[in-house]
Amino acid sequence: MSTATAPRLRWRASFLVAFAACLIGLAAAVRLEPLVGDLALAAAPRPSPAIAGDIVVVAITEDTLADFPYRSPIDRAFLAGLVSHLDAAGARAVGIDILVDQPSDPAKDRAFFDAIDGAGIPVVLALATRKDGLTERQYGFVREHVLVRRHGLIALDRDEIDGVVRHLPQSRLEDGTRLATLTEALLPDPQPASLASSSAEVRPGRILYSRPVDAGLPTPFALYPAQHVALLPDDWFSGKTVLIGTDLPTIDRHPTPMVAGLGSAAGTIPGVVIHAHVLAQRLAGLSLPVAEPAMRVAATLAAALLAAMAFRLRLPPARLAGALGLGILAYLGLCLWSIAAGKLLPPLIAPPVAALAAAGLASLQRWQAERAQRSFLRLAFSRYVSPAVVERIASGRLALALGGEKRCVTYVFTDLEGFTTLSETLEPSALADILNPYLDEMCQLMTAHGATIDKIIGDAVVGFFGAPDDDPHQARHAVDLACALDAFAEEYRSRLREKGIQLGITRIGLHKGPAVVGNFGGSRFFDYTGIGDTVNTAARLEGANRFVGTRILLSDAVARDCPDSALRPVASLVLKGRAAPLAVFTPHAVDGPDSTTLRDAWASTYDILERHDQGAEQALTRFLDLTPGDPVATLHLSRLQAGETGATLVLAGK
Repeated sequence: MSTATAPRLRWRASFLVAFAACLIGLAAAVRLEPLVGDLALAAAPRPSPAIAGDIVVVAITEDTLADFPYRSPIDRAFLAGLVSHLDAAGARAVGIDILVDQPSDPAKDRAFFDAIDGAGIPVVLALATRKDGLTERQYGFVREHVLVRRHGLIALDRDEIDGVVRHLPQSRLEDGTRLATLTEALLPDPQPASLASSSAEVRPGRILYSRPVDAGLPTPFALYPAQHVALLPDDWFSGKTVLIGTDLPTIDRHPTPMVAGLGSAAGTIPGVVIHAHVLAQRLAGLSLPVAEPAMRVAATLAAALLAAMAFRLRLPPARLAGALGLGILAYLGLCLWSIAAGKLLPPLIAPPVAALAAAGLASLQRWQAERAQRSFLRLAFSRYVSPAVVERIASGRLALALGGEKRCVTYVFTDLEGFTTLSETLEPSALADILNPYLDEMCQLMTAHGATIDKIIGDAVVGFFGAPDDDPHQARHAVDLACALDAFAEEYRSRLREKGIQLGITRIGLHKGPAVVGNFGGSRFFDYTGIGDTVNTAARLEGANRFVGTRILLSDAVARDCPDSALRPVASLVLKGRAAPLAVFTPHAVDGPDSTTLRDAWASTYDILERHDQGAEQALTRFLDLTPGDPVATLHLSRLQAGETGATLVLAGK
C-alpha cells in the first residue's frame, strides 16, 4: 500500500463509521429525543405568574351540560350570555375554543352571533378547515359565519411518537391566505386574522408549559365552571383574557409533558388549558424554536465524525474515553445553556449517541486492525525473533525502541563442532538439507522449554531464560533444555552417520547471573539481546567443552538452583578473561543399570581430587576401571601424571 493510499483509506473508514453512527444516533433519537427534551425544558424560562394570572379559563363541564336540553351543539344562547357577561365585566378579550361548524336553534344562533358582533371587546371564534377534517357542509357554515368574524385555528399538533402535545400551534397557508392561530388572534396587537403571504411556513417551537402554582393542580390559571360565571365578581374577569372551552372526560383532551411529570393519575388536560399555556407564552414573548432537521443531521454527523477520527488516534483508550465523556458533557452543557437562554432546543440525543456509537465502531475497527497486526507480527517476527519477544511486542509490553534493563538471566549457548570444515566439502543444497532441520529442531526445543531465542549465528543457537518475562525456575528449565538439546543432537548425528555424513558434537554452555537485556543496535536495525559478563561466561563454557571432553558445561550458579538434577562436578575452570576459578558441572548419564554406582563413585573420586589428596591418581584409575574412556577422569589423570594437583584448570583459549 502506498503512503498516499493509506491516509485516504483511513479517511474513508472514518467517514463510513461516522455515517453508520449518525444513522444509529438519529434512529435512537426518534423515540428518545422528545422525552429527553421534556426533561431538559425544566431549564427553560417560563411566563411569570403575573402573566398567567391575566388569563382565565371558563370551562363547560358535565355539570354545565346537565342544565341544557341537549349536549351538542353546546347551547349557543348560553354562550351568548357568557360573552355578554364577560364584555360587561370588562374582560380584555374572549377566545371561544368551541367549534361552531353547524347550525342549531336559529334564535339561539342569532343571539350568539349578535352577542359577538355587539361586544366591545375582541371575541375570537374557533376555526377549523377541511384540512382539519371538516366536511364540505361544515366548512360552508364556517365560511359563512366564522371566517367573516375574528377567528383563529384551534388545531393542536400531537407528536406522532406518543401523542403528546409539545409544539406550538402553527398558522398555515390555505388558498394563498395565512390563517392565524387562536392565541395569535388573542394577542393585544394581533395581526389580521387572514393575511396574504408569500413566505414559507415557520416551524413551531416547543410549548413552555407554565409551572402549576400548586403541585396538585395541572394548571396555574384560574379555572371557573361556566355555569358559575354569572355569580362571580366582575373583578375576577376585568382586564383578563378569557378562554371558553370544554372540560369533558372524552372530548378535546390531550396528554402533555407537564401532565406526564405529575404522574399517570393526572391523565390528560383540556385543549382550552393548552391554549391558555400557549397564550401565556406568547404574551411573555418567549420562544424556544426546535432545531431544524438539517441542523440535527449536521450536528449528529459532526459529532460522529469527530469521535470516529479521535478514536483513530494512537492514544491510550482511557484517555480517549475520558475525552469523549468530557466532550459529551460539554455539548450537553451548551445545550442546557441554549435552552435556559430561550435560544434553541438543540438535538439532545442524536449527537451524543452518534459519538458513542462512532467511538464504539472505531474502537472495534481499531481492535480488529490491531488484532490482525498482532497476528501478522507473530507470523512475521516469529521467523526471526523468539516467540516470547514476539508476544511482548504484539501485546505492547515491549517497545520497539532502543534501551535495556538489568535482569537475572540464565544463558544457553550452543555450537556445532567442526561444521565449518564440513561445509567446505558439501554443495550448498546439501549443506542446507543438513543445517536447516538441525536449527529448526533446536529452535523448537528452545521455545518449547520457554527460552527466549537471542540469535542464530551460522550453526550456533543462543537463548536465555528470565527475560522478557521473569522465570523463578530459570536454572532448572535451562538444564532441562540443555539435556533435550543434547539428546536431539546426538540422535541427529546418529541418523546422519548412517548416511555417511560425519557431523560434529553439539557443545552447550550455561551460566546464570545479571545482564542488561533489551533492544541494542542502531536506529534502523537492532536485536533483543543481553550484554554482560553472564553472557560472555556462558559462551566461554560452551567453548570449554572441547578442553574437558564434555558436551554440556554449566556453572555453579546454575547447579546451585538445581539440587534435584543429576549433575556431575567437572572442574574449577579459570576461563579466559577471568581471574577466579569457576566450578563447572555436566549432567550425569541418567540411563544404565550402574548409573547410581557411577555417580557415587565419581562424587568420592572428585572429592579426593579437589582436596589435593595423594590418593587422587589411584582414585581416578579405579573410576576408569568402572567406566573406561571417561573423558573427564582421563583429563584429570593426565594432569596428575604431568605433576599437577587439585581440580583447577586454567584455560588459555575460548
